[in-house]
Amino acid sequence: MTLPPDWRSLQILLAAIDCGSVTRAAGRCGIAVSAAAKRIQELEAELGVRLLDRAARGVTPTPEGEVLARHARAMFAFGDRLADDLRAVAGGGLGRVRLAATMSVVAGHPLPQALAAFAHARPGIEVELIESTSLTILSELVEGRADLGIITIGTALPEGLTGQPWGRDRLLAVVPDGHPLAGGGGPGGEGIGLGELLREPLIEIIEGGAITLLLNDMAERAGLNPRAAFRVATVDSAIRMVAAGQGVAVIPDGMFDIFSPALGLVGVAIAEPWAHRRLRLVGRPPAVLPPAARLLHDHLADLAPRRSGTSPIWHLAGLTPRGLGETG
Repeated sequence: MTLPPDWRSLQILLAAIDCGSVTRAAGRCGIAVSAAAKRIQELEAELGVRLLDRAARGVTPTPEGEVLARHARAMFAFGDRLADDLRAVAGGGLGRVRLAATMSVVAGHPLPQALAAFAHARPGIEVELIESTSLTILSELVEGRADLGIITIGTALPEGLTGQPWGRDRLLAVVPDGHPLAGGGGPGGEGIGLGELLREPLIEIIEGGAITLLLNDMAERAGLNPRAAFRVATVDSAIRMVAAGQGVAVIPDGMFDIFSPALGLVGVAIAEPWAHRRLRLVGRPPAVLPPAARLLHDHLADLAPRRSGTSPIWHLAGLTPRGLGETG
């Protein structure tokens, strides 16, 4: 079996590719220029291919050099993860994880309880929770500013990210009791359609921007025009505007119980396929996550809410959403 090139030679090669110069690579690696050049030449001789194109202005990788560089970077990344794993085991699971989640996931799902259980099981790992919108979360993950995310949109994931189901919810139209839609829509109260919803003045929520984008997209596809009565910053503000009879707000079912039944509100199911949202736990493949992030990923994956039928939140609140049957 042929042994892989030595790590030091690979390090010098990568530095030369990054710097575009063997001289600058030698300075970065703390080695003489002649020694750096010799290392790369020996590497080429050993592999039987030319790895760098040399010119007066510097060096560029050949196709063979690019292939070797890609594998070399993967090897160095694996070495870093191995060292991290060993330190984590030796330290009893120390580390820090940045988890990003949408407002509706934090407030309307058992994520806080899941994090509390993780903190109890792994006291040496600090979890930083970042609340943001789904699209921003994907950007944070791609750019490395977050380790894991829980999103509510079904868009295709950027290259390098993977996702798995993490519960689901259903969008409701919130209206005052006694409102024409409060009966649940249709003769059997099975829920309202998009057309019925968009005939009402809507209260758009900046904080839940994904829902507004979804409604606008569905309306455009159907050739309908949403009528925004107000735009407010938070769900709390929207609900209070609804209670005052100023319009209809659309929120996930899991958030309905946050607001006092004393406001006299009714949650009406939206009888559209897109109103059923599937949440996803998203991040880089677990095998390449830092140890602490991998532990949190596995914990959240094991505790992923598998909600079927009516959300248990309705029962906890002593409420029943109109038009939301047991198979919702």
